[in-house]
Amino acid sequence: MRQIQQENEVYPFIFVETKELLENEPNSFIDISALIYLLRVNKNDSHPAYMNLREMTEDTKIILEESLAEDAMVFFPYLFSSYESFYKNKEILKTFEKPVTIPLYIRQPIYTYNNSIDLSKIIEYANEHNIPIATFSCASECLKSELEKFNQSAELTLLDLTSIAYAIDNNKNLIYSVESFLNQFQNIKIISLTAQIDNLLKYFPLYLSGQEPLRNLFPDLEGISLAEEQTQDIKKLTTLSKPEIDEFIEKFNHNLIGHEYFKNRFEYHIKNFIPLNKVREQKVLSIFLFGPSGNGKTEVARLIANGLLQDSSLAKINFQNYGSQDALNSLIGSPAGYIGCEHGELSDKVKKSKVGIVLCDEFEKATRPVFLFFLELLEEGKFTDSMAREYDLDGYIIVFTSNLQNEVEYKKVIPPELQTRFDLVCEFEEPTYSEKIQFLDLLLEQAQSKFIDQFSQIEMTPSEKRQLYDFNYSNVKDLRDIKKIFYQRLMDFFASKGIVL
Repeated sequence: MRQIQQENEVYPFIFVETKELLENEPNSFIDISALIYLLRVNKNDSHPAYMNLREMTEDTKIILEESLAEDAMVFFPYLFSSYESFYKNKEILKTFEKPVTIPLYIRQPIYTYNNSIDLSKIIEYANEHNIPIATFSCASECLKSELEKFNQSAELTLLDLTSIAYAIDNNKNLIYSVESFLNQFQNIKIISLTAQIDNLLKYFPLYLSGQEPLRNLFPDLEGISLAEEQTQDIKKLTTLSKPEIDEFIEKFNHNLIGHEYFKNRFEYHIKNFIPLNKVREQKVLSIFLFGPSGNGKTEVARLIANGLLQDSSLAKINFQNYGSQDALNSLIGSPAGYIGCEHGELSDKVKKSKVGIVLCDEFEKATRPVFLFFLELLEEGKFTDSMAREYDLDGYIIVFTSNLQNEVEYKKVIPPELQTRFDLVCEFEEPTYSEKIQFLDLLLEQAQSKFIDQFSQIEMTPSEKRQLYDFNYSNVKDLRDIKKIFYQRLMDFFASKGIVL
């Protein structure tokens, strides 16, 4: 639905008003999803609905949720002879001319509150400022008359849709009733409990444009624990002090074996990124790493995350699973009304992570729509998911890794316009023999901190250390394989010393 709205004005079906619209603008987009939900319960309304829709012409575009298409064919057999998926035939948007009429409705945000205590504060504030509040505890003529009073007597009315959001899953014919109210009253501001935002955005995409904190509506409202204040602090590179930055770089360089050119360039970009981010000249730091598998590309992202917050999990997306046509839906969620995932993997993982870093693994396997998505993300430093929720990645580091073998492949696969958005592009080569020895030394150092009790029982001699390293790793190209063999030999070493793990 939101994809269609980017190109065309979409109108909800409203009795009488839809008939008038089609008489004046037959080449309109009409969404009848709420109507079909209503007719499932009130079949007697099918004839009045038919009288409204019979004004449509071959230029009219009727759209609805895919799961309701069969019902529409049953209710209106003389109007519809077939249906097809918008996602399989997007050419209709290219040939369709936008209506020029004034919209029948105004899309607006939902203003959120976080709990019942917050709601009490809102009610208290509204009473003090003579602001009426209505709820959808029932959809009735009584409520309509009350809202009409509000509409005539108040410059602003608050309508809390929380209760309808709870009820609507089991009673979808309520959608039409709510749409009718929203279509009539222009001075209403919508509020809702944060937990129900997703449902409301899903069922009312024609009326609701997204969510905003309540302070945007009432800046002087105090004593309320707004939802955005509940979010956890994200540890980002831009929040570190200069001594912390120096410590971060030293630790990073110590734990990443080899790749000296990359480490030097990374330090350079870090020191430029922090001041540029403060003056809003650079929102994110983007890094693209390519080369053979197992040479430390993914480790870069893990080291950055651990350098920011020890033992933290980062938002990691593996694009090996993003080769299908609906890959973008998997990333940011499906559009409202579309059968698929409502929550995107990127938005979910960004919300759960406590560090300001995103890892895009095997990025070369992404599709063109995903490439275009990141083109905008790297430019703006933020993205919006399918439910119109905005995620600000200001101060984040985004690491893209790829198994592309060389620069020629990189330039062939990655779109040129996206190449220009990366701040640092570097090829990771296979480690040298001396770098493999350094890697073994690092593994032993890390093992000594992980197995403190076991190492405290022995004193490893230089010859025992050489014996631990005594395997043929000269032809092993993948550092992960070296690590696996090392720990197997370490377990054997403990067993030979009679040390119980």
